[in-house]
Amino acid sequence: MTYIYKTMWSGSEIVAEYCYSSLHNKIKVVEMTADGKFHRLNWMSKTGQSSLMSSLVTDYTKIMQAQQDSDYDSEIDLDRDVPEFAYGV
Repeated sequence: MTYIYKTMWSGSEIVAEYCYSSLHNKIKVVEMTADGKFHRLNWMSKTGQSSLMSSLVTDYTKIMQAQQDSDYDSEIDLDRDVPEFAYGV
């Protein structure tokens, strides 16, 4: 699943599509545009890259926290959760 992050940066509208890589355990930019034109992360200064990645981590964290269900219980109730089979009954 990918996520979209939009921001204004030095007078340009930046749209970054990003995902969380389970393989590398970090966020990766899939595609990016500046004012609607193709742009690459490595075209930015190191400071700009670091700042954008920090913003993406913050955005991803907010999304993940919003998806958490405080009422979810991961414990299995064996009396309730085991299906009943009625073979030959």
